[in-house]
Amino acid sequence: MHISDGILTSEVAIGTAVITVGLLALSFKDLKNKNIAIVSAMSALFFIASFVHIPLGFVQIHLILIGIIGIVLGAQVFLAIFIALLLQATLLGYGGISSLGANLIIMSLPAYLIYLASRMQLLNIFPEKLKYFMIGFLAVLLSTLLLALILALSKEEYLYASYTVFLANVPAMFIEGLVTLFLINYLKKSIPDLLDEAKV
Repeated sequence: MHISDGILTSEVAIGTAVITVGLLALSFKDLKNKNIAIVSAMSALFFIASFVHIPLGFVQIHLILIGIIGIVLGAQVFLAIFIALLLQATLLGYGGISSLGANLIIMSLPAYLIYLASRMQLLNIFPEKLKYFMIGFLAVLLSTLLLALILALSKEEYLYASYTVFLANVPAMFIEGLVTLFLINYLKKSIPDLLDEAKV
């Protein structure tokens, strides 16, 4: 789901970079020393999860786990994912530097929105287990929609590609939902305090 260098127009790349500065400022605003370890751990989780590729027909999808990362970190999700994306771009050529702002928005904004929805108990319309599933499912759904939107805004010829990207990521939404369901169940039993702020 990463956008590589050279894909976006300069206007979209600059615009998303400016938005990224604001998102990172929000992350740093409430960052406390006691949170640094968990931010680092979630950044590492995102970094590693991105390399778990699942073959599905003629495409491969990969985990991103932004739903669980979002409800654990809240606003610090922007910082955690920024660090992971920067390392992936510089060390592995995964994504890109010019598209770093767009990739951060695509990956972290849905995670933060899911956190807010959970904190405001908007997801309580679902039974408990389905709610855990929807945290993962909706995060990837929103992420895929943002990816398609940014591609479509960048160049008109990317419009068809944006439809294809969305359809290719539908299986990922269900897989992320299931993985998130199991992860939240585990955290609720082993480290329940980690999810208190998101009121999961």
